[in-house]
Amino acid sequence: MRRIVAITIAGIFWTGAATADDCSDWTRLADDAKYANIDRMIEGHLNSNVGKRYTSENAVAMRRCLQGFVDDLRAEFDGACGPGVDSAMGVIDEIFDRYFLSCVQ
Repeated sequence: MRRIVAITIAGIFWTGAATADDCSDWTRLADDAKYANIDRMIEGHLNSNVGKRYTSENAVAMRRCLQGFVDDLRAEFDGACGPGVDSAMGVIDEIFDRYFLSCVQ
């Protein structure tokens, strides 16, 4: 039951939270812009109305946890959006979702 609730709530986070939310956007970003985009994704998700309710007690811990995965997120986004890879729309959000849910306490 907890997993269903977490997945449902996480699905709400993805509405417009990321600047580069698909591979075509992601691959156009410069290296430093990729890191900045991940930071915006983290802040966007934590500051959304649902995010504030969901993480109100542990927002600092959630931010710290997600920031610990920035290099991993970057590598997974690059891998999913690499040359010759046929990625589905929303793959970046799906990857971010896995990391976000791993930080939920």
